Amino acid sequence: MRNVVILKIDLDSADKALSTSKLVATFTLTAASTNSQAATLSDGKGNEALLSPGVQYYFERVNLADLLVRSKAGEVMFVVGHSAE
Repeated sequence: MRNVVILKIDLDSADKALSTSKLVATFTLTAASTNSQAATLSDGKGNEALLSPGVQYYFERVNLADLLVRSKAGEVMFVVGHSAE
């Protein structure tokens, strides 16, 4: 059975996992259009990507706990999708 996943992640300058526990899901990751700078998405292994305000990326069957995001205090990311396990 699939469950809806809707998360709002409040960012700061430290890396923050999209989920504090294992959560494998298919989802869209969205940087709020009100963000004032690009956020950084990382796998914690040195691979990083900049996410400009308003950008959306689609992920299939990814553990949210494995993805880290950071920006400045007050910036926001959204996760909308469904569980995959």
